[in-house]
Order: sequence, then structure tokens, then C-alpha cells
Amino acid sequence: MLPSSLYSYSDWAELFTLCAKYSDSAQPGDYHAITAWLVEHSKTHDYPALEETTEWSDTRYNIKEALSYLENFAENWDSNLESRKRAQNK
Repeated sequence: MLPSSLYSYSDWAELFTLCAKYSDSAQPGDYHAITAWLVEHSKTHDYPALEETTEWSDTRYNIKEALSYLENFAENWDSNLESRKRAQNK
């Protein structure tokens, strides 16, 4: 089964939004919302339960990965626009 077959782009965007909101606020409620999203995703796909220990946290890992993806996307987008601007100014 493809990862997108049960979850739409909007569903994944919701996770990224939750992670970004938590990054901005660091509020426990925002963190718990991410965990809840991940738990629901695991249940929907019949995946193993999340691992949340002092040594490892699936929630913390997903936050880090989502923010890294968003940062890379922003860098690529800005670089693309800077390249277009330079091309127009030649």
C-alpha cells in the first residue's frame, strides 16, 4: 500500500503544520497534538505503536525531520528565486 493511499497531502500538511506550530511555541499541547496525529497514523496503517522513552521518541524524531524538510524546502525555494532574479538582471 502506498503511503499516500489513506492519507492525503492535506493530512501530511497538517502534521507539518503541527510541527511548525510546536517549533514556534514549544507548548506541551502542541507536542501532544503531534503525538496524537502519529498515533492515529500508526493505528490507521496497522503500524507498531510509537516508541516514546527517555532514550528515543518517535514524536521528537518526526518534529526534527519535518522541520528539516521545511527548512530545506525554504532554502531551495529562495535559491530558485534568487537565480531567477540574477537571470533577469543580466
